[in-house]
Amino acid sequence: MAPTSIIDRASPAVVTNGAPPRSRLPAHLRAPIYLVLVVAIRGTLLQGTTELFGSELGFASKTEEDFGVAVTRLVVNIVQLYSVWWANYDFIDIAALSILTNVPYYYMCKTYYNISINTIAAIANVEIIALAAPAYLLRPRSAIHNKRVPLRERFLLNSFQVQWSTAALAMGVYVTVLWSGIKTGWLNSFLIVHFNLPTLEESHNETPVSLLWKTFTAGIAAREFLLNPSIGAYTGSGSVTPVQPFDPATATLPATLKNNFWFFSRRTRTLIRQTAILSAHLFTNAVIKTLTLDGSDLIGAVGYTGWWIGATWIIAAWWAWVGETEA
Repeated sequence: MAPTSIIDRASPAVVTNGAPPRSRLPAHLRAPIYLVLVVAIRGTLLQGTTELFGSELGFASKTEEDFGVAVTRLVVNIVQLYSVWWANYDFIDIAALSILTNVPYYYMCKTYYNISINTIAAIANVEIIALAAPAYLLRPRSAIHNKRVPLRERFLLNSFQVQWSTAALAMGVYVTVLWSGIKTGWLNSFLIVHFNLPTLEESHNETPVSLLWKTFTAGIAAREFLLNPSIGAYTGSGSVTPVQPFDPATATLPATLKNNFWFFSRRTRTLIRQTAILSAHLFTNAVIKTLTLDGSDLIGAVGYTGWWIGATWIIAAWWAWVGETEA
């Protein structure tokens, strides 16, 4: 038998990490497809939810909506969808962001507008599925959520104690901020002026336990979107790669500004960036959705949303303090 030549050999096997890509579509088509899928899934599920639970949420909404508000909401929604896509978030990040940006609206509906928990849970799940399911199909998991990717502090992401204690810290901040606002009377007084609230009974009956129940999911989502990306900011293993010391004599203007104002560790910078992104999405989403409630005005929507944004920055500051391990 003739010897086998090089050209007779079989094609070499390609070794992968065992996780095939979610989609083989061209990269420039995935963002528009993601947008179309979100709109289609959301519309279909909302229609089914309305048929199943009735239009309970409609009784708490304004009967007539300003055309400008409707157009603004549509534009903001498109911008938000594209921004989460270009930020390279996977389906877990997007689900967490959806929870955090909608929880002020859900809390308002449940506590002050007497919307049943079944309706709120259905609407919340519709939002999560509509946003996260297309991302699951079109994009692989990020390095933080992919255990095959080596991270220097993967042990913190896998630690049950770290994950649940930090989530409990976030829940505690939400409970404290809401409890203080309600019991001092400031929050309810502000809402009475700027909203047509059907009831204050549930708000007056709030306890730390009831607030914990309402913010439980938000605490877990905050940990996933804010803390865990900062923990996973360092890739690889071993010690931190040394960097060149700052020399003011030879440094450029951007380097000087960075040294004076952006001197934090990579973990803290990631936490600040995630908090800023969450705050922007929380502001636009919560304000626009709160404005759809009966009797609401712009000042009321902005002030109420600001209360939640303040809680978000308190959580981030606390995590920056207790979680900083770099010199």
